[in-house]
Amino acid sequence: METLEQLIREECEQSPSRMIPFARFMEQALYHPRYGYYTANRPKVGKKGDFYTSASVHPVFAETIADAIVSMIEVLKPVQPTIVEIGGGTGYLMKHLLTRIRNIQPELFAKLGVIVIEASPYHRALQQEAFGHMTNQIEWYDSLAEAARERTVEGVIFSNEWLDAFPVHIVEQGKDGLAEIGVRWDEQAAVFAECVLPALTPQVSRFLAKEKLALATSMRAEICLGMHDAVRDVSSLLARGAVITIDYGDRQELLHHPVRNRGTLMCYHQHHAHDDPFRAVGEQDMTAHVNFSLLEKWGEEAGLSTAWYGRQDDFLIKSGILQRLVEHQDRDPFTSVAMKVNRAIQQLILPGGMGGVFKVLMQTKDAPEELTAHLQRKDARF
Repeated sequence: METLEQLIREECEQSPSRMIPFARFMEQALYHPRYGYYTANRPKVGKKGDFYTSASVHPVFAETIADAIVSMIEVLKPVQPTIVEIGGGTGYLMKHLLTRIRNIQPELFAKLGVIVIEASPYHRALQQEAFGHMTNQIEWYDSLAEAARERTVEGVIFSNEWLDAFPVHIVEQGKDGLAEIGVRWDEQAAVFAECVLPALTPQVSRFLAKEKLALATSMRAEICLGMHDAVRDVSSLLARGAVITIDYGDRQELLHHPVRNRGTLMCYHQHHAHDDPFRAVGEQDMTAHVNFSLLEKWGEEAGLSTAWYGRQDDFLIKSGILQRLVEHQDRDPFTSVAMKVNRAIQQLILPGGMGGVFKVLMQTKDAPEELTAHLQRKDARF
């Protein structure tokens, strides 16, 4: 029977060097049309999956983002307000976001256009089930490029933990320069193994000719080339409005700090985090921190303006999440709805947890400065 491991192994063996770039291995492991992690019919998020997201913690995350989006749309005043989610996953985030908008702004909800970018039939089915009667209001596209070719929108485009799952090239600084990491099949051990490619791939060479990486000897870094085309497509799709990107990541100088000398690649399988990409190929998630410095730069080159960058806790607090704390006398954590809400808010904004790990980038296009005025306040965080 054909397997993903067999397909990748054959690709390695058919290469003149019997190696493939790590980015190609990651692409196949995550996105192979039949066997890739994200395309396979299996749960990824939540108790039955491999990891939790901020959206899966509690609806209050989506509801806070909904409040921020409503405020931005009120400033924009578009003729046809539209919300776009890239990589909708289970549909949980968009479901609760739309429910919140329907409850607080029914007139806006009635005329709201909704687009979800989702290539996976499995995830589309989950989204349709989650949206229920709201499904008729939603358009799906397989890719950003497809959506951008067919239309433009005025409103807000957002993503949550999307870019961190893009395939990455890995380079390592040697005494004689940068080398690119590859993957080969170890016949004797019958496993995939890391190797060094004979030369940098052409696309990495072109990147390095423009973007100089200052790495210490033996230090590694990931290069997410797919992010360049993604941000270009986002800008093409957006005629006027804002882009909200929430993800693991940091500025380039922090990503390339000696404390991260082996890079940021991580794998997640059944809620166990580790750094072995060759374990359970096609059955585990793989992520790398987003380089927000490059995302800003490439966005500006594509016509987007950087409006705000900061931590998730700061973004949520300035968007009003603390106003959703509930006073209560109930001490039972298993039955108290109020305690569950408050505990979720704490989890989302704790600096040492999700609040500090995730970053938020706000980019705008042809939009007034007051669109992000609430994020510019210098008030106390707590």
